[in-house]
Amino acid sequence: MKLARKITIGLTATIFVVMALYAFYLSRQQVFLFAGDLKGIETRGIATRLLVQDIWRVQGPAATRDLVEKIVDALEDVDVRWIDLSAKPAQPGYAVLNSELRTALTAGDARTILTEDPSGEPVRLSYIPMETGNPAVLEVMRHLEREVSFVRTSQAAILVTTLGVVLACALTSLLLGYWLVGRPVQLLRDRARRAGEGDFEGCLKLRQRDEMGELGDEIDEMCTRIAEGNARLATETEAKLAALERMRHAERLASVGRFASGIAHELGTPLNVVSARAKMIAFDLQQGPQTRAHARVIGEQAARMTDMIRQLLDLSRRRSTRMGAVSISQSVKTVVEMLATVAAARNVTTELEVPGAALVVRLDPGEAQQVLSNVILNAIQASREGGCVRVSVEERGARPPTVPGGAEGQYVRILIADQGEGIAAEDLPHVFEPFFTTKGPGEGTGLGLAIAEGIVQDAGGWIDVTSEQGRGTQMSIYLPPAAGAHAAQADSAS
Repeated sequence: MKLARKITIGLTATIFVVMALYAFYLSRQQVFLFAGDLKGIETRGIATRLLVQDIWRVQGPAATRDLVEKIVDALEDVDVRWIDLSAKPAQPGYAVLNSELRTALTAGDARTILTEDPSGEPVRLSYIPMETGNPAVLEVMRHLEREVSFVRTSQAAILVTTLGVVLACALTSLLLGYWLVGRPVQLLRDRARRAGEGDFEGCLKLRQRDEMGELGDEIDEMCTRIAEGNARLATETEAKLAALERMRHAERLASVGRFASGIAHELGTPLNVVSARAKMIAFDLQQGPQTRAHARVIGEQAARMTDMIRQLLDLSRRRSTRMGAVSISQSVKTVVEMLATVAAARNVTTELEVPGAALVVRLDPGEAQQVLSNVILNAIQASREGGCVRVSVEERGARPPTVPGGAEGQYVRILIADQGEGIAAEDLPHVFEPFFTTKGPGEGTGLGLAIAEGIVQDAGGWIDVTSEQGRGTQMSIYLPPAAGAHAAQADSAS
């Protein structure tokens, strides 16, 4: 509104000056007209003087005075008297005149002056010398109340008109200034403030089609471009962070691989020796039952350590895979049947939902079973006694989380849902880290999910985990379908 007020003040001042000059011009015109009227009266007085002088000479003073009085009676606001310039004070026809006027009248010059009567009202006095042989002067007094009232009324009308025009123009300019300048500027200012705070949503949509509207459209376009640039920057940043995280994960796996290689090299032979000697003791009938039992425990733990080292090597140094078209439906059925005894031992039931048509993915058959075994076994072990593990296979649209803002595509989804205690929110980000496990001692090494994730990522997919404490966990394995593969090929490959 500051700009609108400034424009209003400037326009009002300009209009006021113009109207004041116009009022001054009208007043001057009235003064000129009044002066011209006086000049005309003086001219008519001279003509009247000649007429009166002729009547004076022909009919005499008495008839002349009688005629003048009759004329005066017919006129309004006019008084006439005869002045004798030779009369002394207190003599008839004497009048108080200043020396300058008396001299001019004595010389025969007519005069018209403006003055006030004893009551203070303005009057116009016209002195007409009579060149009749004696110093007689006809004084005509005209009362000017009407003329003065007209001038004052005209001036008041001019003043009121000027104030009215100024006020109307001020209000008009104020309203137009607010509507066309003040309001758009406020909207532009608020839009700029929101943009400065990082809010680029919404549009001004100024309805006026002028420079302000064009400026609003440009600001909207600028905010749109900035928002799009920020979105692209956020997408690229997320992609870079995801790539960095994958690189760090690869570095961690490389470190684990070097560590596992060292362990395998240093502990492989001693573990084989321990395992062989434990088997010898376990099958030596000369030893007592307790000794043979201890030997079997030693052998089992040595085998467990050997298996852990093998998993570490599998995690860090991926073996050459034989990629092929795999019917994931058939693989799921095989793994569920294979783990049926484990589920029964824990009093856990399994439900399987697979579509009638075979869903084919491109994956190494052995690795497909390894991924499914690790995830389904985890679900069985996490379930409560009497619980149920549901496994379903379907094809659905999804967007890869590793490519922020990427296009949605079709993927084969394997859903494994358990009814266990669930995973705590603070543990969810770590479920695929090597050696991270929430299982009890001796139930897992924390490498199964890490190996499964690595296999799935190599195949172009990902694993999504959702969990709610007290209600169980859902793991969704997304794998890209094999292009051009048929169910028959998949069955033969598996």
